Amino acid sequence: MFPVLLLLLSTAFTCQASSQKVLVLLDDFKTRSTHSLYFNDLISRGYEISFKSASDKKLQLKDWDEWLYDKIVLFAPTATGLGANSDHTTLLEFIDAGKDVLVAVDSSASELMRSLAADIGFDLDARGASVTDHVDYVKFAMADHTLIASEEFMQSSAILGNFTDSAPILFKGAAATMSPESTLGISILGAPETAFSHLPGKPVTDNPLVANGYASLVAAIQARSGARIVLAGSVDMFSNAYFTTAGFETASGKRFDKAGNRAFCDEVTKWAFHERGVLRVTNVHHSHAGEQEQPDWYRVSDDLEFGLDIFELVGGVWQPFKADDVQVEFVMLDPYIRTKLQHNEQGHFYTAFKVPDVYGVYKFVINYHRAGYTPLELAKTVSVRPFRHNEFERFLVAAYPYYMSVFSTMAAFFVFGFAFLYHK
Repeated sequence: MFPVLLLLLSTAFTCQASSQKVLVLLDDFKTRSTHSLYFNDLISRGYEISFKSASDKKLQLKDWDEWLYDKIVLFAPTATGLGANSDHTTLLEFIDAGKDVLVAVDSSASELMRSLAADIGFDLDARGASVTDHVDYVKFAMADHTLIASEEFMQSSAILGNFTDSAPILFKGAAATMSPESTLGISILGAPETAFSHLPGKPVTDNPLVANGYASLVAAIQARSGARIVLAGSVDMFSNAYFTTAGFETASGKRFDKAGNRAFCDEVTKWAFHERGVLRVTNVHHSHAGEQEQPDWYRVSDDLEFGLDIFELVGGVWQPFKADDVQVEFVMLDPYIRTKLQHNEQGHFYTAFKVPDVYGVYKFVINYHRAGYTPLELAKTVSVRPFRHNEFERFLVAAYPYYMSVFSTMAAFFVFGFAFLYHK
């Protein structure tokens, strides 16, 4: 119970953007000006940003056991080393510590970036391969079939908030795949049905990686440590040029007034940095039906009530969480009872049930995993005892036939004895 509370408290502190330090690692410091709108959006939300070169030999993420930064934005697709190290082990330790990372690459991603993506849970397409669309590419002054406009973003308020903009996302870069067996991976942005990934200028001699359904343009993983990692296959999608693009047309004739990159990248970053999709549990309580006192044990067949409060972080404010798929299990080795929790629209979830007719040590278990939200894993132990010798019912309804047989036998014996003794 205590580790769960500590995790929830640490998550609540993580959500305070005003005290967060963000390290931005770059290949080229020109990116600082070409992507200034994105960085300004972060600053406007209260983040303290430090810009450093990914190849800076003096780069330091950790001072003894203390991490110097809370978040990392990695816009260094061609980096061959991070700081004085030629690998990314420190960055993986950063993630294991529950810290958030946003990584953007492109088709020229180095082996270091590919190895990092693989260790996180993503597989990038072959080096030099770009997502291409000969049907629905964006038409500018020069025809570039690797510049596509995608509207295949995930419909999730937990990740994209109120992003209802009909404007597509401009994308130019590489696609990544995740294992279909992954329970932690989330595809945030897919590609149009006509898109595929291959080496530009090379003949397609085998089946290319079809982006739609098999790969993602922007994907994310919420690690078991609590960290959130977002991998975008394009650095350009965060650039000022894509943020301010207006009045463009695709090869299929679709016309758009603007690109939705700025709003999209803003919402994705909010989720990645734990500004959204964060749940908090308070006031876990169980008691006998109609009572308030929380006992340490129950008796078999008792009626009990269970409840808790769940709140969601929305815009920096904790608001009541509303969902119809939260369940509680009453477990002794295996779940004896699994039931949905009702809620009162104010964040309070509750249910009532009868204790199983098997005594032992049980646990109330909440194991709630929903895409885009921090997982809720809660366990509370109680004991269930049998009836004492003086708690059994004196007369059982089911035993009435046996009671009648005893009294009828006694009455028959009395009649027989009276007849035998006094009748000649």
